[in-house]
Amino acid sequence: MYEEHEWVMKNFPESIRYEAIIIQDENVLSPQSVNAIFDIYQRAKQFAIINNSSLEEICIKTGPVCRVNSILELWAYNETVIRALTSPDILNIINQPIIVSPLYRNTINIDKILGDIQRDNNSYVIGARATTMFWYLKKNDSCKAEALDWEKRLIELINEHGHRDLDDMYIYTARTFDDEAIGALATDLNRLSIGFCLVFIYLAFTVSKYSCIEQKVFLAIAGLLSIGMAIVFTYGVGFATGIMFGPIHQITPFMLLGIGVDDMFVIMESIRQLSPQERALCVEERIGLALKHAGVSITVTSITDIVAFAIGGSTVIPSLSTFCVYAAIGVLALYILQATFFVACVTFDERRIDAKRNACCMCVKHDANYKPGKYYNFSIQHEFMRRFWGPFLTKTPVKAGVIIIAVGLSALNIWSFLRLKQDFDPTMYLPSDSYSQKYVKADREYFPDDGVFVQLYCDQINYNENIDTLRDMYDTLKTMKTVQSSTVDFWLASFLEWQSSQAGKVMVNPQIPDVMLNMTYKAMDFQYSPGPKAGTTDLLLQLLYFLTTDNGRVYWRFLRFDNMTKPTKILASALTFRHIKCTSAICNIQAMDEMIDMVDNLKFNGGGQCFVYSNPQYMFNETNKVLKLELYRNLLLAAVCVFVVTLILIANLWTSVLVFLCVVFTVIDVAGTMQFWDISIDTASSVLLILCVGLAVDYSAHVGHTFMTHIGSKNERTMKTLVHIGPAVFSGGFSTFLAFLLLFNSISYGFTLFFRIFTSVVIFGLFHGLVFLPVILSIVGPEPYDRRFLSPLDTHPNNINVDMDYELRVTNNRDDKKLNNMEVVPLRPRDVSMLDIFCKEFPRTENGHMCNYSRDIPMDDSDSHANEYIQNPRYSGSYYEQLSTGSLVEIPYLGPDSPDRPTAEPRGT
Repeated sequence: MYEEHEWVMKNFPESIRYEAIIIQDENVLSPQSVNAIFDIYQRAKQFAIINNSSLEEICIKTGPVCRVNSILELWAYNETVIRALTSPDILNIINQPIIVSPLYRNTINIDKILGDIQRDNNSYVIGARATTMFWYLKKNDSCKAEALDWEKRLIELINEHGHRDLDDMYIYTARTFDDEAIGALATDLNRLSIGFCLVFIYLAFTVSKYSCIEQKVFLAIAGLLSIGMAIVFTYGVGFATGIMFGPIHQITPFMLLGIGVDDMFVIMESIRQLSPQERALCVEERIGLALKHAGVSITVTSITDIVAFAIGGSTVIPSLSTFCVYAAIGVLALYILQATFFVACVTFDERRIDAKRNACCMCVKHDANYKPGKYYNFSIQHEFMRRFWGPFLTKTPVKAGVIIIAVGLSALNIWSFLRLKQDFDPTMYLPSDSYSQKYVKADREYFPDDGVFVQLYCDQINYNENIDTLRDMYDTLKTMKTVQSSTVDFWLASFLEWQSSQAGKVMVNPQIPDVMLNMTYKAMDFQYSPGPKAGTTDLLLQLLYFLTTDNGRVYWRFLRFDNMTKPTKILASALTFRHIKCTSAICNIQAMDEMIDMVDNLKFNGGGQCFVYSNPQYMFNETNKVLKLELYRNLLLAAVCVFVVTLILIANLWTSVLVFLCVVFTVIDVAGTMQFWDISIDTASSVLLILCVGLAVDYSAHVGHTFMTHIGSKNERTMKTLVHIGPAVFSGGFSTFLAFLLLFNSISYGFTLFFRIFTSVVIFGLFHGLVFLPVILSIVGPEPYDRRFLSPLDTHPNNINVDMDYELRVTNNRDDKKLNNMEVVPLRPRDVSMLDIFCKEFPRTENGHMCNYSRDIPMDDSDSHANEYIQNPRYSGSYYEQLSTGSLVEIPYLGPDSPDRPTAEPRGT
């Protein structure tokens, strides 16, 4: 199809801008309506356009007049005649057996210019509800600005002024699609800008702590800046290397935002989870230890995304292939920038915190006595994961319910996915409330039989020897069920008909005027010897003469000769027709295939070939024809890549299988939900489904990898995993959703599609990453990594399981940063099962290790201090508590025989 397109652009380049108007009235054949239509015609001709130009200078002309096809050409646009018309006059002309345009000499099919025609019992036309008007402007750079200005004024005339004697008018011009689509895009980009601001606010609050020192507003800005640099790099490389860029590629920034924010949360969560011993290290080693965990997670997801998108780039669909290439470049750039630029910014921020510099005004340095607020370190997400979500998911009934829901959703969505329609309608991408969409609806209502416009091109065949073959092709074409026979227009058929009517007549020397020439030719005179008989065998000479006649001059644009001064052969020719109206992609594909088969079976003496072409409909058909197969292929290859890469990087077969299962379930659920969203399979939705694979990996791979780094029972490891990585995964998904939240009522189909699919990805991705996968891991999860590769705190030989969930109330009112007030309070009844609480292993310590307490204090309800801080010792797998003073302390486990264990009776349950 690409080679055919190039051939057409070389031999028959687009040279016309089409402007279409549909006029609707109670009866457009009434004298009042005809006069109103003529008023519109006159106003359009008299527009004063830029550069002191006029319509006469930019229009396509036939003879001395601008070509305008409408009902008015039946009276040659003669104002005197039109103003004097009566109803019988109009109907008499309309009901002629054969109507020939007095201006252009072509036959007019009344069914093509009138819509919703009313006829009496004798099939006599008595009225019509709609009619069309077509204008034709030159399509070249020299008059593009003038043409655009004239189109703008015509749009204003139709949409804003109209005519009092006409019910309604609809317009679609050459500039309409760009104007409407770009206008809707600009509106939605404003919404997306607000969405990005919401992401920034959420990011700043989530990664920060509630103190003047540990706010991280500038770090949030740095994270978004790294995403912005990745976007610029992606587009820069793509444009520099000549990779095709289209409307679908505009979603690349939002894909990078979703992946980039997720990586940022993972890195920041790893910093937050450092142990007290690790926090005591220098900044460089501290960052290195954080990347020991976060680096593996973002590497797993990034490499998986890159490989999956790279595989998708091998598809035969150009827009899908190039999008995958852009996505792969973008994820690579994002990974590099997150691992370098953003980590560098985190390093500087850690240095600032160590120096106790203010987060918003870094030139301000707080003194050693600065104390943050009581709840500065409080995190809703961590508390939710620790106190509720982890214990809740590890209950046996909950596990059974989650598995049933996950399997049921997948079964339902497999059924739904098999019912998905495959279709592509470019008009869907026009804004729903636009004048262009109104035109499309009016065209389908009043002219429902107008199918796709198609050209049949032939290259250098020997026309003298293949006249019979071409004539048979023409006759076959008119009898095909997928073709409107009245629309078939072939220069050869008209020429042979004219030739038979000229038997015995003498032709004069033809002088070809400039206006009769194809737009790619220049004016010149033909010089022939005078007066050959019409019966001569010189087909080319007769054809040239025919092209100077009233009936033949319309065919100049369908022929291309080797030489316009002394032509010796026809280099290319064209035939045009329309298909019947098709309402589905399958119908369009069948009509195209039937036409291609007919043309491919033609055999020409002396070589040469013909082909059918329709831009853009046949290109859409070719895409739709292979789209579903390519979608399945790309999804399968992407899934294989996910499994292989996760297997290599996670380094555990069973964990990789479970992560792969979650990705598959997520893709199935998103694909099935498309049918409920009333989304069909087209290029855009296919791109988003491929993108879904990359995002689904992010939600599941982090959880799978983190589970492998914890020790203990499967339930304990699951709860530790949720507390350790759950907030980061949730924040990554929720922030992605925030970016697109305001697009839920977009007037642009593209952004509405984007919102619906991404919402589904976030919902199902988080469900499988934070609900289904933890449940499966708690049941059949593999053993952790080799102890040699785990943190020393996880492998301490004296670790003892805590037999009670305690709350530790600590008060520090001394400047030596030693704890002098502590009480242990059980948070559950003694008979509650260990499976129902979050059990945390703690290393036994000598002399309190980093945390010294001076004495046991009897519990006193009245005891109150301004700097009280309540914490649970089993906190988020981080092995530390941070007091209100900002000092990091490890809470030692006090065994039942420990002399230092508080003896006071527990208070409450």
